[in-house]
Amino acid sequence: MIAADLRGVGLDGSPLSHEVLGTGRWTLLFFLSSGCQGCLEIWDALHRRNAGGMATDEDVVAVTRGMNTENVDELGLLAPEGVPVLMSDEAWSSYRVEGPPFFVLVDGSSDRVVTEGVAWGVSQVAGHVRRAREGTGGPEVPRLVPPSEHRE
Repeated sequence: MIAADLRGVGLDGSPLSHEVLGTGRWTLLFFLSSGCQGCLEIWDALHRRNAGGMATDEDVVAVTRGMNTENVDELGLLAPEGVPVLMSDEAWSSYRVEGPPFFVLVDGSSDRVVTEGVAWGVSQVAGHVRRAREGTGGPEVPRLVPPSEHRE
């Protein structure tokens, strides 16, 4: 899958973007929600970047649905300092995310997604990121809906 730059709004409603293409950096995207129980472990780990093996040097971005879907006040409580929270329905569509919690690791040198899937837990995501960065790969984490069944 080819990656896409992110465009949306920040928690204050102002335009916000994050480049992932042509950066030469790794970017770890977490697709999360304010009302997702399964997301709480990921939100917590983003507050403590060393939790569960998440101490990495990737750019990390939390991506939520747009302002019409999310509870902005709740996101303000969940949002970790130093991690951009970008609200964008477009990003969810571009990365074919069916639901949270979901993660995507983008290689900004090749502009491609190198691993992605449902974020079952912090240590699971950290393992997939580590293997992808080492080039040892491994299977993708299962999607809720396989890409071949995704309908536009």
